Amino acid sequence: MRPTLSPLPWIALVALTLSACADAPGGTGASSSSGLETAASTSVGSTSASGSTSGTGETGDSATATSSSAGELTTGTTGATGTTGATSGTTADTTSDSSTTDAGTTGGDPEDCSTNPIPWCTDASLPTPNGVPSPPPGLDGCPPGMARVDTFCVDRWEAALVEVLPGDTLGPWSPYASPAGADVRAVSAPGLVPQGYISQVEASAACVAAGKRLCTDAEWLRACRGAAENVYPYGDALVPGACNDARTCHPAIQFFETSDDWIWSELGHPCLDQLPGGLDRSGANPECVSDDGVFDMMGNLHEWTADPAGTFRGGFYVDTKINGPGCLYVTTAHNVQHWDYSTGFRCCAD
Repeated sequence: MRPTLSPLPWIALVALTLSACADAPGGTGASSSSGLETAASTSVGSTSASGSTSGTGETGDSATATSSSAGELTTGTTGATGTTGATSGTTADTTSDSSTTDAGTTGGDPEDCSTNPIPWCTDASLPTPNGVPSPPPGLDGCPPGMARVDTFCVDRWEAALVEVLPGDTLGPWSPYASPAGADVRAVSAPGLVPQGYISQVEASAACVAAGKRLCTDAEWLRACRGAAENVYPYGDALVPGACNDARTCHPAIQFFETSDDWIWSELGHPCLDQLPGGLDRSGANPECVSDDGVFDMMGNLHEWTADPAGTFRGGFYVDTKINGPGCLYVTTAHNVQHWDYSTGFRCCAD
C-alpha cells in the first residue's frame, strides 16, 4: 500500500541497473554502480516548470564515522531527532522534455533490493547529526575549511548547513531537510553529513551567507582534476572503492519496498538519505581526495556549480560513470530550482 506522504518532487530516473540489486540484498554492495542521471544532452522523464528536465539521485545513511582534516576516521556523534528544518516539499520540475527515457519504471524485484525499511524513519524524521560545527583552519591563507587551488579557495569537504537564528547566533540544521525559505549558512568540515535536498539557488544563497560563493564550472573542474588534469580526483586510473560511488540498489525501491511508478514522485523523502550504505559523512573516504586536499569531489552527492543553465558535477553515491568518468561527470538535466536527495554543493571564495 502506498504510504501517505507530503507532496514531493516528480523526478524520473535514467539507466537504473535494477538487476544489480539482486546481487546485493540490502543495498549495501559495492559492485558496479547503477546510473540515474542523463547526460547533458539527454533528458529524463519529467522536467521543470521552466522546461529543463529532471533527473534523480540517491543519498543514504548518516554513518557515525567521521574524519579528521587529513581524512583519517574518528568517531562522530549523532544528534537527537528534532524538528529543525523545513519539511520536504516540491520542486519546480513539472513539464516534459522531448527526450523522455525513464528506466526507473521498468524491471527489478524490490524485494531483491531491500531488507527492511527503517521503521523509525518517517517523512517527519529530521535528525540534526551535525550540531553546530567549527571548521578547521584553512590552508594557504584560505578561510576556515577551505584549500587553495590556483588563485581561489574551495571547500575541502561537501557543504553542510547551519541555521541562522535571531541575534545572528547559529543553530543545527537537518541535512535531510530542504532549506527552502530558511535562513541558513554553508559550512565545510570533516565528519559532517553533507546537505542534500538543495537547489542551485539555495546552495548559492547559503554560500553567500557564509561569505563565499558557489564554485564556477571551471573552478569545480580545476579543484577536482588538479593541475595535472586527472580524470579522477586521485589520478587517471580508476581505483574501485576509493570514493563513495557504488551503491547497487535504488534507495526509493529499498525504502518503499516497491518499484511502482508512484515512488519516483517521492524522491524528496528525508528517509532516503538516511538508509544504511548510502551517503557517507564528509571525508570518510580518505583515498577520495585531490592533490590539493579536497575530498569527495567524485561520488557521495552531486555538486551544484554556478552555471546558470543548471549543472551539477561529480556523480553521487550510486553512479559516477554514465555521464562521464569521475571529475568529468556532468548533468545539466535540471533547472536551477530543482532539488532531490542527491543534490549537494560546496563553496568557493576569492
